[in-house]
Amino acid sequence: MREKYLAAAMAALFCLGGFLCGCQGREKVGEEQKVHLELMVRKREDMESMRLLTEAFHQAQDEIEVELNFAPNVDTVLKIRAVEGTLPDLIQVNGLQARECMEFVQGGYFLDLTGEPCMERVREELFPYIRYDGKLPFFPMTMSYEGIYVNEELMEKGGYEIPQTYEELISTAQDIRDSGQTAFLFSDKESWSARMCWENIETAVRGSSADLWEKVAKGEASFETDAVTMKSLERFREIREFGQPDAMQTGYDEAVSAYAREEAYFFVQGSWSYQALMQKNASLQLQLIPFPTAAGEERHVMFWVDSNLAVSSQSKHPKEALQFLEFLSQPENLEIYANAQHTFGCVWGMENSVPYADEVRRLSKQGKLVYESIGLPEEVSRFRDETISEILTDPSDAARQKYLEAYTKKLREYGEEYLEMEGRMG
Repeated sequence: MREKYLAAAMAALFCLGGFLCGCQGREKVGEEQKVHLELMVRKREDMESMRLLTEAFHQAQDEIEVELNFAPNVDTVLKIRAVEGTLPDLIQVNGLQARECMEFVQGGYFLDLTGEPCMERVREELFPYIRYDGKLPFFPMTMSYEGIYVNEELMEKGGYEIPQTYEELISTAQDIRDSGQTAFLFSDKESWSARMCWENIETAVRGSSADLWEKVAKGEASFETDAVTMKSLERFREIREFGQPDAMQTGYDEAVSAYAREEAYFFVQGSWSYQALMQKNASLQLQLIPFPTAAGEERHVMFWVDSNLAVSSQSKHPKEALQFLEFLSQPENLEIYANAQHTFGCVWGMENSVPYADEVRRLSKQGKLVYESIGLPEEVSRFRDETISEILTDPSDAARQKYLEAYTKKLREYGEEYLEMEGRMG
């Protein structure tokens, strides 16, 4: 009996000593201790969606606590923490098409999820677009796509139909302009948004750009002689005739607010903008349609695996982080996040209730969905984005030719890097 009391006293003293030594960072749950995981959220607007998801996880078990974090300059913060060896346990990243994500994948900062239970529910057609160097560096959550938002209520009031061809789009835009209203809203102050608009037009016609990039990198093609590139740039410039006068001074946030106030009929953006638009005006009646192509041209919908979760190779709790991904991979749980984001999920069994994407569903049934996975090398991507505005400030053919020739030269300069990345995909 004496030994029993002594053991109990020693156990109590040990627990008290642990508390006094600052070991209280893990909360007790019965006889177990709760593990705390840090999840770095990439976008501020995703915080609420992630909160809903983590709350469901906390209700399902009481051994792991997932704490959300956000940093305004997230890429810089993550690079610093990678060097320090203090990366968060879980990190939200864009797909391999994003240079920031590719840098971390190439650096070996994410665990390989090959063979993990969370990957068993992933749609198999996505694996070629999330695999790099034979490994699966993250769990794909949702996909996004680009297109044109159409305000259905304004269209109905104006007596217009949703355009199905590029010719119909221009004709409708002309009628709207002639009535003294604004057809398109642009956010050209931000180079990524201007480049995305061009990309929007180009991929609707071409689909994936990977084949062209490969040929340019090898010296077998050039942007200034490619028919689709030239055609898409012409349309990129033409639709600006029907936009607001201060498009070059309008940032993305300003444009979202203006479109939510129904100051224009069309807004060239992507599925990621829907949540922000509805938060500003819940009564908006919108459709996000793929950019219309000319009569006789095929029309594609380009998807990106856009929101993913990676487990840091520096995590002290990889087992628990994988438990969270296993929970997330169940359709009913991923739907919590996807429905809050109003976008498409990446696992089988999800309803994918996206009310503003009727045209996408129609084209999906016709097999017109295309996935893009690989991006350009960082220097090439930066050049393309930062100099695209030159075509808007100087719409001459000479300026366009100069831009495309420089774009070709830049990709060939980094051609080996691109080809190496491409060879490791899939």
